[in-house]
Amino acid sequence: MHIQLFDTHCHLTDPPLAQDLEGVLHRAVNSGVENFMVPGYDLVSSRAACRLASSNPSICAAIGLHPAWLTPTCKFSPEPFRKLARLRNPVAIGEIGLDYALKDYSSLQQAEVLRAQLELATILSLPVIIHCRRAFEPLYLILREFSGVIGVLHAYGGGPKLAEKFLFLGFYIGFGGGLTRPQARKVRETALMVPPERILLETDAPYIGSHTVAKGDSEPRDVTAVAKSLASLRGWDMAETAAMTTANALRLFNLFTG
Repeated sequence: MHIQLFDTHCHLTDPPLAQDLEGVLHRAVNSGVENFMVPGYDLVSSRAACRLASSNPSICAAIGLHPAWLTPTCKFSPEPFRKLARLRNPVAIGEIGLDYALKDYSSLQQAEVLRAQLELATILSLPVIIHCRRAFEPLYLILREFSGVIGVLHAYGGGPKLAEKFLFLGFYIGFGGGLTRPQARKVRETALMVPPERILLETDAPYIGSHTVAKGDSEPRDVTAVAKSLASLRGWDMAETAAMTTANALRLFNLFTG
């Protein structure tokens, strides 16, 4: 049985994946993973993601500034990202968002930078890849201001009730290694209620582990385990799980094959 999975969030430009990229991609393809989204988290990583995408048709790139890369003196300007988008044609803005779990974070600064990047997504007509920790309600209020922007909440952990709000805004929900953990009750409950046409699969490799893979050791091939967990939860077979979630990713990121 041939399956075609899409890892919608993996950091192929970061170590250790970048040091063995050929091997990482080979192992992924042998596991049925044939498409990869590489998001940036600052300007340097965004440029690297775009270079990688330009050299490999199975890889696509997103550009953006992650809240963890903000500093107290950071004066964010969207112009370098706008210029990069004109030159390199990324398929999304991300990963961007809010993270109130960070030490010494400024909620005002995070909100300001997020709004600026959502405005950039609006101008460029691109979807967004959202990172969120401990800030789902503030995030929802900000996203509600940008009714023309849709995207994915990656590695979602906010529970089913909050998920309903983001689904109403048109967002997709991304599930990663957490779904493979039997004790991850909120994640698994959410995976049961999200409409099939709004589910994406990811690894966040190498950063998020799974039930069997340690944090820091994950690779895109491990999205297969996420797909198996989703299939088991929803009573789907692997072929339909792979076809459905890949079609969702292609639709969200406006990628068309053939």
